[in-house]
Amino acid sequence: MNIYLIRHGDAESMSLRIPDFERKLTLDGIDTITKAAEGWKKLIPEFDFIVSSNLVRAVQTSEIVKEVFGYKGEIIFDRCITSGDPKSVLELAVSLKGRNIAFVGHEPHFSRYTAEMISATEAYINFKKGMIAKIVFEGKKKVGAGELEFLIPAKAYK
Repeated sequence: MNIYLIRHGDAESMSLRIPDFERKLTLDGIDTITKAAEGWKKLIPEFDFIVSSNLVRAVQTSEIVKEVFGYKGEIIFDRCITSGDPKSVLELAVSLKGRNIAFVGHEPHFSRYTAEMISATEAYINFKKGMIAKIVFEGKKKVGAGELEFLIPAKAYK
């Protein structure tokens, strides 16, 4: 099983006028995610499932990924992405029974999820906006048992 963690693109700045959950991708964020997804398509044949946070910037990012990949399924929205618990993300992935599962979400969760999925001790990951991580699970699908195959910043595709 391959888990892909995708952090949303650049979004509007936080302000008193716009609640955090309503912040949208900027035009640059849309462009960057689109170009990055086109690059990812050269490495990833398809997604069996796309799971997203329900915050607007993550929804927009997952919709771009869906379009670029020609994904025909529905985007799944699940609170586990923002739970702070990598075990619940992994349990959802296992329950979906797919080979390639994309999760679209946020910091600080994705740095933690990546680190805990690949290491029984500690790892420091700085998960930038628009970044993608591929974590491969062979055999047991448990926290600490994954192998980080790649971690690619969006700027690699500019």
